[in-house]
Amino acid sequence: MTRKFVLAAALALAGGSSAAQSTLAPEEARMTAAQLLARGQAQAAVDITDMLIRRDPEDATSLILNAHARRTLGDARNARRVARQGYQASDRPVERYGAAMAMAQALSSDGAKTRAQFWLRRAAHVAPDEQTRARAIRDYRYVSMTNPWSVDLSFSIDPSDNVNGAPSDNTFVLGGLIFTNPAAVPISGFVLRQNTSLRYNFDISQTRRSFAALNWTESHTVFTDDDVPAGVDASDYAFRRVQAEVGRDFTTGPKAPRQTVSLSFGRLWSGENPLADEIKANWRQTYARPESRLFSWNAQLGYSHRKDDDSRSGVTGILSASWARPTAAGGKVAWNAELGRTDTDSRALTHNAVTLGLQYTFANPVLGATAQVALTAQAKHYDDPLYTAEPRADLGAAVSTSLLFTDFDSYGFAPKLTFEARKTTSNVTRFETESFGLNMGFQSLF
Repeated sequence: MTRKFVLAAALALAGGSSAAQSTLAPEEARMTAAQLLARGQAQAAVDITDMLIRRDPEDATSLILNAHARRTLGDARNARRVARQGYQASDRPVERYGAAMAMAQALSSDGAKTRAQFWLRRAAHVAPDEQTRARAIRDYRYVSMTNPWSVDLSFSIDPSDNVNGAPSDNTFVLGGLIFTNPAAVPISGFVLRQNTSLRYNFDISQTRRSFAALNWTESHTVFTDDDVPAGVDASDYAFRRVQAEVGRDFTTGPKAPRQTVSLSFGRLWSGENPLADEIKANWRQTYARPESRLFSWNAQLGYSHRKDDDSRSGVTGILSASWARPTAAGGKVAWNAELGRTDTDSRALTHNAVTLGLQYTFANPVLGATAQVALTAQAKHYDDPLYTAEPRADLGAAVSTSLLFTDFDSYGFAPKLTFEARKTTSNVTRFETESFGLNMGFQSLF
């Protein structure tokens, strides 16, 4: 038989002081606590749910209600404790969702925004339906806007039939003589890549925010070929960049573009050896147009001080622009263009570059995934001849297809596959390359 509870009627009546009593079943007591909480009588809700929890410490619904009520009373510490108990006691998706939301709200109220974001991702992951998932995502975006700290993590595995970027032909002509480089042959394998970005926002207002960031990028190559040329080691292709950045995001009015100015300092490593120190200044403007159209441009000026050869030190300037808009069919089309100039004392590096790109995202799923195709073309022209009588000139092209499997997301991260074919032609044969690769990683959906 269901155990009954004797509760003072004052707990069920708004602010009443009567000594009358009511006898309620546990389910009725939970409903009463929920009604009291909705009417702002959080202490009464705590009193009722405390009694229910003493009766059954695994009563997930009462634990969730208790956590919400304690948060309303400003007792974030105990609200977190009870919400965690509620999550551990939950058997049904709706209970796990409710406990995760209660924990996230308690953490956010206590200023622990980053941990709150984790629990909101968990709430979205266990949500019983699309409506509750959408609410968790909405709350996640709100908390992320109010959180001064943000962390972006990415990891990918890139198999390729040419992980070392070797030329298609390992013979080259120099001074009328033909040379062969036995080590310059394509090697199959894969590249492990990771990128971590930690950012802190401060001096925040409705029209501006300053930030400081630390970015760490690293890649390691693994050969899978059995026949690797002598003297070639996968560790030689390791790369690392650590970069500190300060800047400001701002706008000058409701219809004005969003702008970012920043200054960064970094160091690059090739293998285990320092390769260069760099400093970069960046300015970006983004214009939001009607009908979800977006246009942005970016200007960057940098100086690199090379550790291996001082003649390779120099200045690089880049001016780029991108534009995106939805299509009538429900897809999205975007293009980008970039002009670059590198100026050093080395004839092997000083050049101009032009890059053009086009991307199209399909409206309807392809193989159950959000699909995108991209085309990229790049032309490079070097100032002075070095390897032949004419200055080096390269022309490269790449085509890729990406599949984002949104139905297989976990905690808001979905697996993404990208297939890419790339080819470069040159008037200097040692710089002609071609490769086919696969990128396997994860992308955040919110």
